[in-house]
Amino acid sequence: FEASFIRLLDKVTNGSRIEINQTGTVLFYQPGLLYGGSVEHDCNPQRSVGYYLEALLMLAPFMKTPLKATLRGVTNDPTDPTVDLLKSTAVPLMKKFGIDGEAFDLKVVKRGMAPGGGGEVVFTCPVHKTIRPVQLTEPGKIKRIRGVAYPSHAYFIFSTTKEDLLNLYI
Repeated sequence: FEASFIRLLDKVTNGSRIEINQTGTVLFYQPGLLYGGSVEHDCNPQRSVGYYLEALLMLAPFMKTPLKATLRGVTNDPTDPTVDLLKSTAVPLMKKFGIDGEAFDLKVVKRGMAPGGGGEVVFTCPVHKTIRPVQLTEPGKIKRIRGVAYPSHAYFIFSTTKEDLLNLYI
């Protein structure tokens, strides 16, 4: 999964130099210019899309062109932050730094569960040359606690239930 992450970084940069020795134990990475643009990436199913999004969230505002990244893979797993967690925590935090607008969005197109993946997430971010300084010294109050529920393999449950219901009325 590290190789997939490096490939993603290579796609959003221009002029990166990557060297890996034959045994795969030594990596040399010289980053290039943060370029951006439209990027599509198939994430390794061993890690969640959130693993890849964490880096993109921090790098995207400083790219040369606006970023539109389409990431495909597992959207929720117990190891990495989920897309919903990043959407409800990292995105509002970035808005405090002045990174916002219509072009700043994180959208779940399809959900994908391990081991097969199949999810799709679109992250768009405009270019910001500077960010606003923020002082977060006071912890604040908890206003509400929310959760996200989503079905896994619900199609099979509904398909058998639908057939059973139809048989009752026929």
